[in-house]
Amino acid sequence: MTRGSRIRVVAPAGRVNRERLEQGVLGLQGLGFEVSLAEHIWHSAGYLAGTDEMRARDLEEALVDESLDAVFLARGGWGTLRALPLLDAERIARATPKVVLGYSDITALHGFLNGLGWVTFHGPVVEMDWKSENGIEALRIVGGGSGFIGDSPMEHLWQSQDFSGPLTTPWVGGNLSVFCASLKTPFEVDVRDKVLYLEEVQEPPYRIDRMMTQLRLAGVLSQACAIVFGEAIRCQGDPELADYGPRDVVMEQCRRAGVDLFWGLPAGHGVKKLTLPLGWPLSIEDGWVRLTEAAVGS
Repeated sequence: MTRGSRIRVVAPAGRVNRERLEQGVLGLQGLGFEVSLAEHIWHSAGYLAGTDEMRARDLEEALVDESLDAVFLARGGWGTLRALPLLDAERIARATPKVVLGYSDITALHGFLNGLGWVTFHGPVVEMDWKSENGIEALRIVGGGSGFIGDSPMEHLWQSQDFSGPLTTPWVGGNLSVFCASLKTPFEVDVRDKVLYLEEVQEPPYRIDRMMTQLRLAGVLSQACAIVFGEAIRCQGDPELADYGPRDVVMEQCRRAGVDLFWGLPAGHGVKKLTLPLGWPLSIEDGWVRLTEAAVGS
């Protein structure tokens, strides 16, 4: 993507905040991008940005529109998974892959498109300041940038006997809750021979433990090459159990599954939001994450 690239903003999940979205669009336009809005972006149905049919139609039309360079998602929330069964996967598979950028509930869309062979980008949504560090970094990555992702190494919290770095393989995943919601659906993500990236927000440790246990018992954790748990934002529970938090429950489940766990990559719901290519190889060496080749749709 370069100055003049054409971006369509789509809302497949929660209904948008008009003021924040308009500010985000103005920010992207100020950086030289041509931005258009999906037909139903201002609609609402309960807490969703329109009916499932509206949101699916907007999403599909943007993904197959050959005049567009990118699809940026307006926001997260909930509802993307509800729209996926209404998409024509064969039609989308025939389209030329383009940049798709978003996080949180957009995890469901990432998994769907990665399954079709698309490379997608786990990063900021449009309802933000695009001249911030997060916006600049996102545009660098989707614009063909490479190099180190993040300015500090991750912690290797649990190491298996079989691990030998560096590890270079495609990454998949996103938000833990949304990822778990896809299990045993047609949109379950294949993690075999991949790094599973996870992050979470506003879930107490016992709920994170429940979801990680589900992934372990379903065989998902043991199929992955490694787990990278980026952040657990506002996930502390009972103050009396402050000495046993999200790190502890995640490490325990990864230890039981025999899969390596890395912790600490700010690419989720925190103030700092790194952008990660999904469906594309990233390298882990001594805790550092590196994009060795520009991530391009394929």
